[in-house]
Amino acid sequence: MDLHPDSDPEIIVLSTSDAKSTPYPGVVSPEASRRARKAKPFIKSFSFLPSPPERELQNLRDKENPHSEILGNKTWQASYRAHSTTFDQSAQAALEALGERALARAAMEVLAKVLRYISANPRLGNHLVYLEFQIIRLGDIKLIKEFKEMRSSVVGRQMPGASVRRVYMAKIQGRESGHMTVAMYEGDGAEKAWNQHLANYESIRHPNILQLYGLVSSKGLYAMVFHDELIPYRQFRRRFEHLPVLSTYAMAYCTIIETTEYTEAVNYISNVFPKSSIVEDCKSQIWIRPRTGELCLDLVPGGPETTARLALWSRIHVSRLENVTLDAPDSEEIIISSLSEDQYHKACSRFPVAKLRSFQVSTEHPVGPGIFRSDSQYGTWVRITEPLVIPEEELHWDNYTGGVPGELLPDSWIRCDSGQACTFEVRLQLLFWQYEIQEAWLAQANRMFTELEKNVHVEDYVCAGDIQFILRCSPNKRHINPEGYLFVCPAQDLRTGNEAHANLYQWPACPAYWSLDPSGADCLSTEDAKILGFPTIHIETNVKGCSWDRNVYRGLRRFHEGKGHNPESREVARRLGYPLYEVLSDRVLFAARKVKPYSWCKLDPELC
Repeated sequence: MDLHPDSDPEIIVLSTSDAKSTPYPGVVSPEASRRARKAKPFIKSFSFLPSPPERELQNLRDKENPHSEILGNKTWQASYRAHSTTFDQSAQAALEALGERALARAAMEVLAKVLRYISANPRLGNHLVYLEFQIIRLGDIKLIKEFKEMRSSVVGRQMPGASVRRVYMAKIQGRESGHMTVAMYEGDGAEKAWNQHLANYESIRHPNILQLYGLVSSKGLYAMVFHDELIPYRQFRRRFEHLPVLSTYAMAYCTIIETTEYTEAVNYISNVFPKSSIVEDCKSQIWIRPRTGELCLDLVPGGPETTARLALWSRIHVSRLENVTLDAPDSEEIIISSLSEDQYHKACSRFPVAKLRSFQVSTEHPVGPGIFRSDSQYGTWVRITEPLVIPEEELHWDNYTGGVPGELLPDSWIRCDSGQACTFEVRLQLLFWQYEIQEAWLAQANRMFTELEKNVHVEDYVCAGDIQFILRCSPNKRHINPEGYLFVCPAQDLRTGNEAHANLYQWPACPAYWSLDPSGADCLSTEDAKILGFPTIHIETNVKGCSWDRNVYRGLRRFHEGKGHNPESREVARRLGYPLYEVLSDRVLFAARKVKPYSWCKLDPELC
């Protein structure tokens, strides 16, 4: 048979060693014609290869080709241009003279050559052929739901016609594995953005990073298909609100991933892309597999629904239950039977189930560990429970460096000269979390609410467990530095009452004063100290605690009932050895305002 003058014989030559001879050379038998007709569609199936432009051919010639001994520059170019007709003509003529054994061998030989040709040249024209991923037809993708919060510009807002990336839940025709996740690229720069992101996704493979399954390229519309159904992190936390026990477990599990799945995924990305902005971008792009609660990081910045900075300081006390599928009908029953009461209480007592609250309260009222009700509208607090009976704390002043400036006197007072006092600051910090006061409240909250007024706003109740008393000197505006001494009372003076284990604390009437005498015998009044130019003595009281929304309390009631307990009783608290809360009958309102953690006092005379 005649070959094209510039064709590559290595690609199109067919073996005829086993061909049966015919009585009359040049005459095609009916049987051979029949076989040829059957084989022709098979040969034509390789005509999908597009014709590349000259520039693309030049780029391919310039690249290193592992099959250069087979695909020479000039020969390959001519062969590539003529492949769609040469395969048909040459293969058909040869097949007409072949028997069945030769037909099979020839077909396999042609297929092998074509596959070698494709693998040696992955970019053909404007089409990408990635043997590593499925090539999916656009019509096989059924879009079900768009995550509109995830819509983002992936080229740049400053560019006209910038491409947009939209993320969907979708179903792929012919797949039995359920929903998948699809990212669609549209706009003038869609192909460029798609290629850039594809280069990142194909460089990485990890169970906690979005795993690419297939690709779509269709007339200006590009897409990536990822394994599994995924939902944004914040939507995951809201998905189970109608199931309070499951919702609590799901939120608690989100803190497990910060030290396991999250950290491992970030470290893996850092190793693959060292010193790349991808590492920082992915840290807050969190997706969740809703069936299992497993985490996945995205390599492309998304919207606010995935953005989340996990609290790496939090340590949850609940393990992932391997036998729980979160969307199963009996998932709550499995959780209730699998977790102990103490485990569930600890899960509720930590972030993100518990909401951290910080307040600056009036220095004129005693505070301690227990339950307070806040009223942000009127800027007030009220203590709801009697003082807890827990071991007394050993009280001592401290500062950020771990020591105390000045001199400790025999009577436990602290003396500091005026030169040191310009930067003087000490604090008394009392931490009561170790006594399980949060877990104790959660075990008894529903009982306590029945003793309080009806239609109580449970979100306003704060379990206080971190109390700070801060004393510092504020420099005067006149910049006068007279000679004198600052005296600060012992930390023990802040404990109120004589009852054992009362655990109420309050500033004494005179926590500190200035004196011109090193013995401290002559105490200067506040006005005299100000006239002489001594720094102002400033005191404040800060309280940190946790609050919970109504759904958490509903989950606690459901959990206790599922364990066979009466949520209106103290039986759970007694059995677990928690401190017992009692409702305070004589309640006094005092001033308080919500503040950001570790913020400076605003010098409100009503509070400090």
